[in-house]
Amino acid sequence: MNNTPINLRVKFKKVGSLQYISHLDLVRTMHKIVVRAKLPLWYTEGFNPKPKLVFGAPLSIGAESVTEFLDIRLTEKMDPKEAIEALNRNLTDEMSVLDAYYTAAPFTDMKWMSYTICIKTAAASSRLAEECTRILLGESVVVEKKTKSGGFATVDIRPLIKSADSVLDGDIIKISCVLSADPSAFLNPEYAVKALKGALGILSDPILTNEYYTIMRECAYTADMSEFV
Repeated sequence: MNNTPINLRVKFKKVGSLQYISHLDLVRTMHKIVVRAKLPLWYTEGFNPKPKLVFGAPLSIGAESVTEFLDIRLTEKMDPKEAIEALNRNLTDEMSVLDAYYTAAPFTDMKWMSYTICIKTAAASSRLAEECTRILLGESVVVEKKTKSGGFATVDIRPLIKSADSVLDGDIIKISCVLSADPSAFLNPEYAVKALKGALGILSDPILTNEYYTIMRECAYTADMSEFV
């Protein structure tokens, strides 16, 4: 066995009903998928050898994405197109591989991610869209976050918001934003929604069909806003 693994980076989407599976479930599923795909996998050593998989920027439950990343360690190079075909034979349309390539670039090079947040509310208007932008780009955006110890702390997430722009699309407020993806300062887009909810009083209707929101992760970037690959 080759003791120096070769890194194949896989870009995949996770949309539709699969937005509701947890990251832990995703990890378990992908371990089974790569084995079924019969890729030349590099296994960890020890009493319980496993394929070495590394995921970039875990996605929160309820968010969709067309830019998820997975590094698979291989013992030898194979045609990336063949890897894509082998993996997709074992995946569904809602979670399929979009690209695969060899790279040594670490996930720590990923600094920003773009999202589209769509808010359905009866109060939707051009003025409300402007207010959403104003709040997210204000001097401070204060939210309450749960700490690792289980408590809560009030934090300002404004430094983690690079850009935000909101428009009215029918009865939907569509927000395009770029948020921090730095491992040491990752911003879950749910906190942007939480800030808007607290400031504007939206998304409080108990009937979910009246008011709801969706989150789609669109693209990943390096520090200079070049597309991350």
